[in-house]
Amino acid sequence: MTASTGVIVEVGPGGRALLRTADTIARQHRPAEAVVLVKSSAFPSAPLVESVVSRLRAFVIEPGSHPGVAWNAAARRTGAPYLVVLPAGLALHDSFIEQCESMFRGDASLAAVVPAIALRTADGSGELHWIPEGLRATAVLSDTRSIPPAFAIRRDVWESLEGFDETLDGLVEYEFWLRLVTAGYRLELLQKPLISSELAERRSIDSADDRRHLQLFRTVLERHGAAIERDMTEVLVAREIRFGRLREVHRELLARRDPDLEELDRLRVEAAHHRAYLRYHGRDALDWGDFRRTDPVSRDWGYDRGVPIDRRYIDEFLAAHSSDVRGAVLEVQEDDFTLAFGGRRVTEHAILDLDPSNERATVVADLRSAPQLPSQAFDCIILTQTLHVIDDMAAALGECYRILKPGGVLLATLPSASRVCLEYGEHGDLWRMTPAGARALFQSAFAPSDMSYDVFGNVLTNTAFLHGLSCAELTDAEFAARDPYFPALTGVRAKKTNRPARRSARGVVLLYHRIDDTPDVHGLGMPEAVFDAQLQWLRAECHIMPLDELLSTPHEQLPERAIALTFDDGYEDNLLVAAPLLQRHQAPAAFFLTSRWLADHGEYWWDTLERLLLLTSSIPAVLDISIAGARVRLATGSAEERLAAHWRLHDALVHASLEERERVVDALRSWAGGGAPRVRPMMADGVRQLATLPGVTIGAHTVNHLALPDQRSGQLFELMECQADLRRVTGQPIDLFAYPYGAVDRESASSVRRLWRWGLSCADRVLGDSFDAARVPRLDVKSWETADFASRVCRLLEPAAPPRRRAFTLAP
Repeated sequence: MTASTGVIVEVGPGGRALLRTADTIARQHRPAEAVVLVKSSAFPSAPLVESVVSRLRAFVIEPGSHPGVAWNAAARRTGAPYLVVLPAGLALHDSFIEQCESMFRGDASLAAVVPAIALRTADGSGELHWIPEGLRATAVLSDTRSIPPAFAIRRDVWESLEGFDETLDGLVEYEFWLRLVTAGYRLELLQKPLISSELAERRSIDSADDRRHLQLFRTVLERHGAAIERDMTEVLVAREIRFGRLREVHRELLARRDPDLEELDRLRVEAAHHRAYLRYHGRDALDWGDFRRTDPVSRDWGYDRGVPIDRRYIDEFLAAHSSDVRGAVLEVQEDDFTLAFGGRRVTEHAILDLDPSNERATVVADLRSAPQLPSQAFDCIILTQTLHVIDDMAAALGECYRILKPGGVLLATLPSASRVCLEYGEHGDLWRMTPAGARALFQSAFAPSDMSYDVFGNVLTNTAFLHGLSCAELTDAEFAARDPYFPALTGVRAKKTNRPARRSARGVVLLYHRIDDTPDVHGLGMPEAVFDAQLQWLRAECHIMPLDELLSTPHEQLPERAIALTFDDGYEDNLLVAAPLLQRHQAPAAFFLTSRWLADHGEYWWDTLERLLLLTSSIPAVLDISIAGARVRLATGSAEERLAAHWRLHDALVHASLEERERVVDALRSWAGGGAPRVRPMMADGVRQLATLPGVTIGAHTVNHLALPDQRSGQLFELMECQADLRRVTGQPIDLFAYPYGAVDRESASSVRRLWRWGLSCADRVLGDSFDAARVPRLDVKSWETADFASRVCRLLEPAAPPRRRAFTLAP
C-alpha cells in the first residue's frame, strides 16, 4: 500500500522542538508520502535543518509575503490525498498517520480528524489530556484558542475551501478552521491522545494585549459576519459560561490562598527548626555510609560478590524476547545466552570472536566487515554489551543486517552507565549509549517500524552497578523501578523485514480443562454441547493451528486470527469426549499431562477437596486440622461454612509441599469418610491412545501438579521426571510444558527455557511479534455461550482484519 499522507510542519526558532517532531514522523508505522517544513521568520540553524531534511527527505518552504502563501505552497508540494498539519514540538504516536488513514478510508464523509493531546511536564512527572473544543462554529467563534493545534484533513476538502487565506498577516489557521466548521463538514475527534506536547511548549495563539492580534481578529470576524449573526446567541452564552467558570475558579483559588500561605509559613518554621536540630547534632548532611569512598566496593563488576547488576537486566531483556532465539543463532564470544534462552528451538549456532585464541569461537572475524559469514544466514543474532567496544558501530550493524535472514532478529544491549571494561583496555571501551542514541544508531541499518526498545535502570541500580554490588544485594522491586532519566542499560530488538509491520494481534492460545457436564466450583468443566459450539465458531471464523506451529511461525507469515487449543491436567474426558469432537472438527490440540497417575487410578487434590467438603451430604460440623504447622478449627455445619472452609484449605494447599498437601488431604478423607472420585486423570493406556490421534501433541505438566515457585528443592525433579515419564509412555519427544496453576518465577522459567521449546502460563493476553518463550500467555476458557466466547476471543484479536477462511486437514 502506497503512502497516502503528506505532513506539513510549521517550524519556529526552536531546534529541539523540530527534532522531537521529526523523530516521531520517522517512526510512523505508515510512512508519510512527503514531509514539508514551513519556515517562519525565525528558524533553527542551517545544519540542524539540513539533518532533518536529509533524514526525512523533506522539502522546505520559504516564508511568503503572507503566512497563507507558504502554507498553501506546502500543501501543493505533496500530492497525497490526506494532509496532516502541525507545529514543530508536537510528538506523534507511532500509529498516528495509520489511525488517521484508517478513519478516512472507513468513512468517506469524514472531512477532518482532530486528535486529543497529552500535555506532559518536561520531567515526565505529570500528564493531562486536552480535548480541543473547536469542532463547532460556536466554540471557534467564542474562543480563538479552541482550534486544534494539529489536525488531519482530506485534500479535496482543503481544495474545496481554496486553502489558507493568502491576504491575512496572521490568524491564518484560525480563519481556515472557522471556514471549515461553518461550511458544515463532518469532523471527528480522536479521543485517544496520539499526540503529545510538553506543557511549557504549548503555544498560545492570541494575546489580549496584542493590538495587532485584535485587529486581525476583527478582520476575520468581519469576513464571517453571517456566521456570527447566525450563532451570536450561542456565542455569547458560551462566553458567559466560560467567564462564569473562570470567576468560580478565581473564588476557589482565593479561598485556598490564605490557608495555604499560613500552612507554608508553618512548614517553613518547622523546617528551620529541624535544620537547626540536625546542624547542632552534626547530621545536617546526607549520610553517605558505605558509599563515602572514592574506590568502588568491587572492581570486578560484582562477580566476586555474586551476579553483576547489569546481568539481571540482560537476562530480563533476552527472556522477554526469547521466542526470537530460534533456528540458526549467532552469538559473540560464547554461546551461553543461545543455550539459556533458545534451548531446543535452536537448530544450529555459531560463536563469533575477533580473538583467534578463543577456543569456543567457531568463526573468527571482525564484525565491522565479516565476509566469512554468508548473507542471510541467521535467524537470530545475540549482541549483548558488544557494540560499545566497536569503533564503527554503524558498520557492525550493517553487517548484522546483511547476515540476518529475512524476518531474522537482532537482540542487542548497550550500557548507558558502566565502569570502563579493562578487558579491552582503557582505549578499547569506546561508547556509552542513551536510549535516544541507541534509536538513532540502529536506524542506520533497520527501519524504525521494525525496532523496539527496552530501557532498564534507576539511580539506585546505577549506583549499585558502579560500586560493583551484586544482584542479591537489591530487591526485585528495586530492579523493577525504571527511570527514563537514569538508564543503566538499553535493550534493542531489530527485525530485518522488507514489508510494513502488521499491527494486528499475533494470535491467541486457548486453555481448556474438562469437557463434561460435571459442575465444579472452579469452573474447569465445560458441557460437551458448549465445547462443540465453540469449535464450530472457531473453525468458521479463525485459523486453528497446532500450538508449536503457531508459536514458531514468524509474525508476518501467520494468518489472521491464529488460534491454538490446549488442555491442562489430562482428565479422562479429554480422551473420551474432547478428542472425538476435535477429530470431527479437524482441530489440532496440545494436552498437558501430569505423570503421577499413569500407573494408578487417582484424583487431583482440588477435586478431592471439593467432593468431600461441598458435595458429601453428611460430614461433621467442625473440622480440626493442622495446616503448615498450625492447628486450625473450621466450621462446616452450613453450606456457607463449608464453602469458606474449602477456600481456606484450597488457598493453603496450592502453595504447599507435596508432603504437606498429601497429609492434609489424607486427614480430610479420614474426617469426611472417603468416597469414590467423580473425575479422574488419564492413566498410561489412555495417554498412549490419545498420543496416536491425528493433530494431538502431548506436553508436560509436572509429576504432581505442584506450584513450582514454592518448590525450591524439587523443581528439576518435577520437570525432568514428568518429561521422561511421558516420553516413555508415548514414545514421542515432549517439547511443550505448561505451569501448574500458571505459577512461574525467574528460576522455573529459566529451567523451562532449557528443557522445552515452549512454556505456557495462564496470563490472559495475545501473543506479540516477540515474547518470552517460557511464559506463553493463554486465555482460560470457561463455559461461555458462543456469542460471549466469540466476543472475548475477538476482543483479544483486535484489530485483526476479517479472517481469510482456509481448510486445515490433520495429517494421518
